[in-house]
Amino acid sequence: MLDKTELSPEWLASRVAEMIEDDCEIDPAENLVLYGLDSIAVMTFASELKQMGVEAGFEELAREPTLANWWALIASRL
Repeated sequence: MLDKTELSPEWLASRVAEMIEDDCEIDPAENLVLYGLDSIAVMTFASELKQMGVEAGFEELAREPTLANWWALIASRL
């Protein structure tokens, strides 16, 4: 598990690619559900963030599931 000081947009893109089990390039503004992201993965990711000290709940993440929005949310909590 990473420390929150190690979080970056590159880490987020890599982690999301693992969650959707695809190595395609992800458009930062595209809804991640279109890439196959499901609610279970979002819940798991919210839990991972909490373990790293970043408070970002499922509802916040699910509201606008894009790389750009998720990074803005994570960065605002670092």
